[in-house]
Amino acid sequence: MRIKILIFMGLFCLSTSIFGQEIGSVIIGDHSVKLLKSNDLFACVYSDLNSTSKDIHHKTFNFPIKETIYQIIMDGFKTNSSRQIFVQTDEYTIVKFDYKIIDGQLKLAINHNDLYTQLIGVSTYLTQKQVRRLFGIAINFG
Repeated sequence: MRIKILIFMGLFCLSTSIFGQEIGSVIIGDHSVKLLKSNDLFACVYSDLNSTSKDIHHKTFNFPIKETIYQIIMDGFKTNSSRQIFVQTDEYTIVKFDYKIIDGQLKLAINHNDLYTQLIGVSTYLTQKQVRRLFGIAINFG
């Protein structure tokens, strides 16, 4: 029994050091989006919307400055209309922030394309409030 506990604790510590500190997360049905910080990079880890509920694939892209990406995303909500914003986060990664009005509310899906591995994925749609939670931004009431 002690060995199982030690193994579990070791795996937990290893996973924490590999994936880093969680900034925020959003879970919508079977899909999720998380923002992690590891060393000097931030990682957006999301379950691919094109995955089935029985076979959900998680995909990741990295970027160096959280505040810059957050500001780009929040600026996209200002127009309150459907639009797309493209950002190249590193040499091989292009991220498309896809804004659509769904049920009368502007929402964001994150599309990511890794040109090196030919990996393509899309997150579930997020509201502005959910993006704030993802980026660890406190919401003031009052």
